[in-house]
Amino acid sequence: MPKVVISGYYGFHNSGDEAILYAMLMALRDVVPDLEAIVLSKDPAYTAREFGVRSIPRDNPSLVFKALWESDLLISGAGGLLQDIRGPKSIIYYLGVVLMAKLLGKPVFFYAQGFGPVSSAIGKALVRQVANRVNTITVRDPDSRDELNALGVTRPRLEVTADPVLGLDTSLVDRRKGRDILTRLGADNRPMAGISVRPWKGLECYKEVIAKVADDLLKEGWQVLLVPMHCPDDVETCREVAARMRGRAILLEDQTDYMNMMSVTANLDLAVGMRLHFLIFSVIFGVPVVGIPYDPKVNRFLQSVGLPDGFNAEKLDYNELSEGIKNVLDNRDRICAGLKGQVAPLRAEALKNAVLAAELLRSG
Repeated sequence: MPKVVISGYYGFHNSGDEAILYAMLMALRDVVPDLEAIVLSKDPAYTAREFGVRSIPRDNPSLVFKALWESDLLISGAGGLLQDIRGPKSIIYYLGVVLMAKLLGKPVFFYAQGFGPVSSAIGKALVRQVANRVNTITVRDPDSRDELNALGVTRPRLEVTADPVLGLDTSLVDRRKGRDILTRLGADNRPMAGISVRPWKGLECYKEVIAKVADDLLKEGWQVLLVPMHCPDDVETCREVAARMRGRAILLEDQTDYMNMMSVTANLDLAVGMRLHFLIFSVIFGVPVVGIPYDPKVNRFLQSVGLPDGFNAEKLDYNELSEGIKNVLDNRDRICAGLKGQVAPLRAEALKNAVLAAELLRSG
């Protein structure tokens, strides 16, 4: 039975990252049915129970070493693991796990990594020294490939694929469950706009702007749903936006399980958001989106599905965001039709990650 260790941002109850793990495991099990996965997690009990895997504490070096020793492959990813926007801790941790695996002679697969931004000298040096020792690297967008190449990561050849969540079979998500959740929260049959916000650099101005456009939507007959993708931080930010509104928004604070989040998103008519995977969830269900990027990865995704760049969270302007939302609503049918055509090839690219991982596992 082939055994892999999966290292990523798992067990932190971030809906986007938990959905990444779910999508990865579904794709991997499809090509390697007898796969045994060991997931490094912040909350091993939750991860083991939710995903049907063996899970160990990610911050226990002896247990991580033992798992790698027993394994046939380390999968590092997916998501934006290699960045130092909040300091070098993330890069040091994830590349430390990779280095441990390589010292044990284990093959390593970077699975749909979203690279950067990396600005520190130590971060750049670590990426260059460690990533050049990885066996196979796939990245989720061309900019990640180009930035890694610019740092001197030249082997192995970097292949651009897509975020694992784009490979999900949406028929596995029960839309009726999402509708039931919304009904219990007091929603009716009017159009629903979902808005995803997160805390960012202690800024307050973007919350005022988002609250104002949310009130505009309410005046036009829309319902507004505030969506926290990561608890508890996003919940508090959603509450702060709601407190700035004149009208009443619905807050999705007790349904942050990633499957519930996807089922709710499937019932939206418009998505306005900061969180990358809120936008990805929306797009795979054909929901038109307006991005509010706080990180380059958000615009990279919007570009990959043929949409214009979003509106910078740090310089968010009410008039620009309002006009952007109006443009999307005025062209909703055309945008929705375009998303279907854009997502289909990305789904194939997302599933390719698992095929390449299986090839490395067999060759190893």
